[in-house]
Amino acid sequence: MGLVTTSHTINHLNANTLPLVLGVMMTQFGLSYTDLGLLQTVNSLVSNAMQAVFGFVVQFVKRSVILGVGNITMGISTILLGGTTSFGPMLGLRAVNGAGSSPQHPVGSTMLATYFPKARGRALALHSTAGNLGQAIAPMLAATLIYFFDWRVALVMVGIPSVIIGGCFLLMRDRVQTAGGAHRKRAGWEGYKACLKNRDFMLVSCLLMVGAAGRDGGITQVYFVPHFIRDLGLAAAVAASLLTLTQVGGMVGPLGLGWLSDVWPRKLVLQASMLASAASTLWLGQQSLLTIFLLINLFIQGAVTFSRQTLTQAMITDYTSDQHHDAAFSLYYTIGFISGPAWNLAMGAMMQTWGFTGATYVMAASYIAGMILLIPVRMGPVKTAS
Repeated sequence: MGLVTTSHTINHLNANTLPLVLGVMMTQFGLSYTDLGLLQTVNSLVSNAMQAVFGFVVQFVKRSVILGVGNITMGISTILLGGTTSFGPMLGLRAVNGAGSSPQHPVGSTMLATYFPKARGRALALHSTAGNLGQAIAPMLAATLIYFFDWRVALVMVGIPSVIIGGCFLLMRDRVQTAGGAHRKRAGWEGYKACLKNRDFMLVSCLLMVGAAGRDGGITQVYFVPHFIRDLGLAAAVAASLLTLTQVGGMVGPLGLGWLSDVWPRKLVLQASMLASAASTLWLGQQSLLTIFLLINLFIQGAVTFSRQTLTQAMITDYTSDQHHDAAFSLYYTIGFISGPAWNLAMGAMMQTWGFTGATYVMAASYIAGMILLIPVRMGPVKTAS
């Protein structure tokens, strides 16, 4: 538990250091919002494509080995990014970084679900919270490192922990054994087929895809800091603090709404969070000054948008059988995150053309579309909180 959750914290710490660094790099390298979108799109495309295969790969390779190699790859690519001097190498290293980060969600989630079958909900909630902790720490840590050193040193310092945690995974004794013989292939493909035929599973996965913000490496992390710096005229440290406030909301919200979903039907709780996501996003688009209302807005926006991923994960375990969870989480993250590159590119183009306020109208509409998408989904089991 400790190693997997720590890995998730470091994974998010690594990924969420980049937005502040990119905000600083925009001036030095003359990057546009569209360039930022492209850097994140390449990273997301590679990560999403690789997430799809882990439900099959784990039949042949131990999960601890997959997570070890992934973390080391992510760390080395981040360190090397600190030595780049042009856009081309940045793009290539962001692609390699996406490959390294890809196993954490599907493989880490199924590892915890396997190790803790009687406490699966709590284990997955802790895994999610650990990732949000990394997101919350990243902006201020990056701002501090940039202030006292520079952005290149910041990338090196953030990359080193990923390499260390990867080495720990390689030394780990994984007690989950892979299947033997031809059963490996059958077990892998049967899980994928069962999930693809499951209407509720597919609709819940598509819900994660439809919503704009709220996924890892999404538009919140990529564009909020540059918006605060360039459009609101705030210093990098202040912008980082504002993003941290959003991430703190992203830690509190999923825990609260996750508990509520154990008391009330998850479908209704999720639809309510989507409505709140739309309202808070529209409100954010009207903020032009650093006031107490902006602070409240950012906390609420982080709380409700980041809850979508935690609630949909719980629904995935409700609607799929235990033996199909490897395939289910691989497909869930692939389907749910596949729109991330498109959202990153679109957000960059919209901010460049319409400004941040115009882009928030489209973001809010995506949450309403998600509420509608949930209508055919069954209520699912409602568990009594103990």
